[in-house]
Amino acid sequence: MTTLSAPHPVTGTRAAWHWLALALFALLAFLPAQSALPVTDRDEARFVQASRQMVESRDFVDIRFQDEPRHKKPVGIYWLQSAAVLAAGGGPDAPLWVYRLPSLAGAVLSVLLVAVAGAPLFGRRPALLAAALFAGTLVIGGEARIAKTDAALLATTLAAQAVLARLYLRETVGRPAVWGFWLAIAAGLLIKGPIGPMVPGLTALALVALDRRAGWLRPLAAPLPIAAALALVLPWVLAITLRTEGAFWTGSVGADLLPKIAAGQEGKGAPPGTYLLALPVTFWPALPLLILALPAIWRARRAPATRFCLAWAIPVWLVYEAVPTKLIHYTLPALPALALLAVGHLPATASAVPRLLRGLAVLAFLPGLALGGFVLNYSANAGDRAAAALVLAGLAGAVIAGGLAIRFWRRSQPVGLVAALAAAGVILHGALISAAARMPQLWPTEAAMALAGEVAAGQGCDRPRLTGWGYQEPSLVWRGGRDTRLLPASAPVQEAIRPGACQVVIHLRDASPDLDAETPGCQLTGTVEGLAIGAGKWVTLDILDCRGTP
Repeated sequence: MTTLSAPHPVTGTRAAWHWLALALFALLAFLPAQSALPVTDRDEARFVQASRQMVESRDFVDIRFQDEPRHKKPVGIYWLQSAAVLAAGGGPDAPLWVYRLPSLAGAVLSVLLVAVAGAPLFGRRPALLAAALFAGTLVIGGEARIAKTDAALLATTLAAQAVLARLYLRETVGRPAVWGFWLAIAAGLLIKGPIGPMVPGLTALALVALDRRAGWLRPLAAPLPIAAALALVLPWVLAITLRTEGAFWTGSVGADLLPKIAAGQEGKGAPPGTYLLALPVTFWPALPLLILALPAIWRARRAPATRFCLAWAIPVWLVYEAVPTKLIHYTLPALPALALLAVGHLPATASAVPRLLRGLAVLAFLPGLALGGFVLNYSANAGDRAAAALVLAGLAGAVIAGGLAIRFWRRSQPVGLVAALAAAGVILHGALISAAARMPQLWPTEAAMALAGEVAAGQGCDRPRLTGWGYQEPSLVWRGGRDTRLLPASAPVQEAIRPGACQVVIHLRDASPDLDAETPGCQLTGTVEGLAIGAGKWVTLDILDCRGTP
């Protein structure tokens, strides 16, 4: 059977243009809404605030959110975000998009590394197309726009996987590649601890167990690169251990990692199979191609390239399905392997695929459009014409691209098919995220801060002195400053209300919305309703001007 994996040699200047085109495509995919998207709760707000405090304090060892130690993840992403801020020259109060630059760079680099890893497996052209297809999927598009660990971590994972792929295929691997592997492992450890090297480790273990041979890994047993990796990781490990007297490891492992493995943390639990059921949305619009390629993948399951990708995707997928805590981005490291399998085994003609699978592939294109339709209906009902127009334009572009994809498939033009689907993903996901950034009901912190800012400006203050009473989202600290007070709803009035100049209390309304009798020195200046994404619930916030009795 003829597939996209058939050799099509491209060398020299033309190959360079292909790589440049892929990088530009990734940038076009990820740039929309980079600066318009408000800070997201809860992880991003905590990461960027901790990085801002790191730049302010010039303490690049300890990690703190306000005055509390943040013993969750290692220091790598905070270093990257701090470096972006220092390079931009704007100081710790640099705009949010500066803190997001490491995620954007990590996402673009990840797209390129999908092609680097896939080229020895399936050839350069299928690898480039698979990388473009991956760039159009939802999860990488979201992570590229959020200042946290996962896009940068994915780049380190793919760098290691690219070396493993060449070793497994018994290609000659030079010392620079071995150095690159171990430096990627070190970077992954600094960004997310043991989660960093998990994917390369599981891939290697699965292949060794299947093939009952491990000799292909021998080039990685290089003392100098291993020593260099340790030299990158151990100084901070020792420094944070001494600084916190071991408390960092108690927090990161005992209070963060193990609870996620033992039970659904922070209400994020879900049963095994959740990620598989979510695949029509998280892997849209690549899933139709994976469905079309299933027969070829099964027939080629013992071929080295196919075997490598299966050993890459399946173990990590099973691990995350087994872990009770479920977050949409957890299976991100497996998606490049699925994209490579889909494009690398895509038949060149429609007649080579059973009719049932062709029908399923067409149906698999619908969930993305359904998601767009849901957002369109929501924004229209909310009266948000700008957001609705963006979604409508994205849906129109995706439908047109989908129609072109079907046309290319019927004409036995698989390259056009993959390119059209990649474009559909980029168009729709870019429109959805851009529309979400403009929906005030999704960002109650922003709306509340707008009212709080008006209160402060009326008193001649640069910014309000904030108290979050019952509303403890970290976005409030990012927007209000390090001295923002976050108090539980159970906090007594005397603690929450401290009248004074520019004092603003953002109160989470409960069953008793009338605060007048309990809040001397405060006046209700406005109310905000919206979806607190971090808490996963609709909230009503009362904005109280607590300057004191007039």
